[in-house]
Amino acid sequence: MVRMVDVAKEAGVSVKTVSRVLNNEPHVQDAMRRRVRAAITDLGYVPSASARSLRSSRSYAIMLMIHDTRSTFANTIQFGALQACQDLGYHLQLSMVGSDTLGCRDRLAAWFSKQFETGRPDGLVLVPPMSNNPIVGEALADVKLPVVRIGPCRQASPCVKIDDERAAYDMTRHLIAQGHERIAFIRGKEDQDATHLRYDGYVRAISEAGLSVDPSLVFPGFFDFESGFAAGTTMLALDQPPTAVFAANDDMAAGVIMAAHRRGVAVPDALSVAGFDDSDVAVRTWPAITTIRQPVEAIGKTAVETLVAAAGASERELSTQTLDYDLVLRKSTAPPAG
Repeated sequence: MVRMVDVAKEAGVSVKTVSRVLNNEPHVQDAMRRRVRAAITDLGYVPSASARSLRSSRSYAIMLMIHDTRSTFANTIQFGALQACQDLGYHLQLSMVGSDTLGCRDRLAAWFSKQFETGRPDGLVLVPPMSNNPIVGEALADVKLPVVRIGPCRQASPCVKIDDERAAYDMTRHLIAQGHERIAFIRGKEDQDATHLRYDGYVRAISEAGLSVDPSLVFPGFFDFESGFAAGTTMLALDQPPTAVFAANDDMAAGVIMAAHRRGVAVPDALSVAGFDDSDVAVRTWPAITTIRQPVEAIGKTAVETLVAAAGASERELSTQTLDYDLVLRKSTAPPAG
């Protein structure tokens, strides 16, 4: 079995330095940190979180709190978080909370208490819709645990996100540049800040182009295929249907494409369809969906890294991280016919 002393010998540093690198503590030179990481990889060293926790007041565990295990977004966040935990010698605790619990502060406080019966994690990562839920925020005020939220949020704690408003603005500008003027928008869940920011970006691009936002072309949605299909069915039945639609996520965009296929409306010849996230469904739908690529896996990884860095820092300060996004052009969008 490879020991910490073996890693120290391989890297040419002290055991204490190896420990500081494993704990992601500050004030370690980058070159030395890289040597230690290389030695860990070369030797196949796996740090014991349980042994480390006995030597300190930390559990070396991060809890990821999700609401829907069927969500591609949440599952990709989980994968990135797990990668970071493995790299940093932490355990990832996955906890799922139901809708009935999310709607009641007392139930949620009891749920947190139960989760911490066998051990308190060093930090908590919240995935939407929990990251925007005010009841979750109230319950966490009693827990006093470092928290990082995924996605934009108005809560006091930091988040890891992209610039949703700017990304939606860029996508809408792309559709306008192709020559579209009647551009529909499908909103997401109203309790999520991303919904409002993406709509704001859409409105800003429409207004700056000298066009007007037509309320009849703005549809409710729930970030799922079914609501996208419903919106698509309704908009295609209008006397003047849109020539393009921007859905606030890929699942809803896929629903619109299905609705178009059902009515014999060609995509993108008669209707351009754009989405958001670049989830798996974006490339499994025909035609493949033009979308905004969020670095979802990197977001999950960064959330864990932020919590671990805070645990080892003297001031325990958490900061908001804004990652880059990409506009991914595929076959679902094209200039309007005629």
